[in-house]
Amino acid sequence: MIAVLLMILGCASFFYATHMIVNANPHAKIPTWIGLPPNNPGRAFAFRMAGILLLISGAVFSDGLAWYWIAIFVLILMAPSVVYMALHNRRATRPEPSDPANSSSEQDDALSNTSQSESGHFR
Repeated sequence: MIAVLLMILGCASFFYATHMIVNANPHAKIPTWIGLPPNNPGRAFAFRMAGILLLISGAVFSDGLAWYWIAIFVLILMAPSVVYMALHNRRATRPEPSDPANSSSEQDDALSNTSQSESGHFR
């Protein structure tokens, strides 16, 4: 019972760290595996480390479970953080909606600037 409680607390701590990072970077994409986001609050690092420590402690204290059940349980608990970050990255990389009144003239200008004439030079 203590092991499951520690793992759930670790998941909550890790999710809160992800929430802090997403709020600190509302328009920037957050690196998924390696790298730091543009704004990285120090408290987020502390909550991530606490979450990892709690997850590992919960895994160590779960004597009665086989190792693969522990791994499955940890993956299930980490899923909300992964999904939250993926949704944020999808929103952050989505282009801004343009004004429909100006979009056709901007597209025509872009096409005329990139089209090649017969001599092979750009106009």
